Amino acid sequence: MSATDLDLLAYLGHPKAILLGAGGEARVYALDDARVVRILRAGAALADAEQRASLMAEIQTGARHLTFQVPSVDSVQAWNGRVFSVEPRLSGQPVSQRLGSVSGTERTDLLLNYLNVVGQIRTISIDRPSYGPLLGGAELHKREWRSFLRARLERSLASCPTDLRPAVAAMRDIDLPVPSQAALVHMDYFPGNVLSQGSSVTAVLDFGPSTIFGDPRMDAWSAVAYLDTEISPDATEADRKLAMGWLAKHNLTPHYPDAKRWLAAYWSFAADDQALMSWCRRILAKR
Repeated sequence: MSATDLDLLAYLGHPKAILLGAGGEARVYALDDARVVRILRAGAALADAEQRASLMAEIQTGARHLTFQVPSVDSVQAWNGRVFSVEPRLSGQPVSQRLGSVSGTERTDLLLNYLNVVGQIRTISIDRPSYGPLLGGAELHKREWRSFLRARLERSLASCPTDLRPAVAAMRDIDLPVPSQAALVHMDYFPGNVLSQGSSVTAVLDFGPSTIFGDPRMDAWSAVAYLDTEISPDATEADRKLAMGWLAKHNLTPHYPDAKRWLAAYWSFAADDQALMSWCRRILAKR
């Protein structure tokens, strides 16, 4: 039997480490003020963690000019059937939490900085010969952007809930524009993956399996889409109105509805995330 998280934390000498966050791939605990441990779910492969560490190093090298931090990995290890990495602890509080308390000018500035950081992500120096995921998924690597979009939805279609399959299938031929220049795309850029202090963004978390080489406008569209109530319950209608104004200012409004539906079809595979699935169902139900 594999070790539990508590077993591993005790092995590391931090049996009372505080859980900072949990997702489909891993749980993250604070070891101290400077370090975290990212414990992958049972069954994860050491090679996958090592591949992620290499990608984090590449992203960090390409992000040296940015005003915010990105994740990096100090070490990757395996112990008693569990794979984990020790990483620097990034400063700040999730924007998702801050939205529950800030108001006025500070809130407006925080939201605008959250949105404007999208434009910095695309400047991280990453290059690939084809569109597709930066971790795994070699069969999804495509020379044409629309071929990737279709292939990615085919994968979601294979694992999404049965009742969503007709709606997801209908999105396969959606007509999204081809980017003039491909770039790094986070694809999971939402308030829970962005840290801040005051009104400034201090770090962007969770570059990983969702991260692709593709159309950087996808991050702008997703940053706004993920302010919806199901995903960001502390975001208000005023926040969403501000975000839509930001899209309009950057000439990103015309393709936003289709991009949002594609994102909902894409995430339809995440059946274990009830809030996300509620959002997917609502968006895909629209015509």
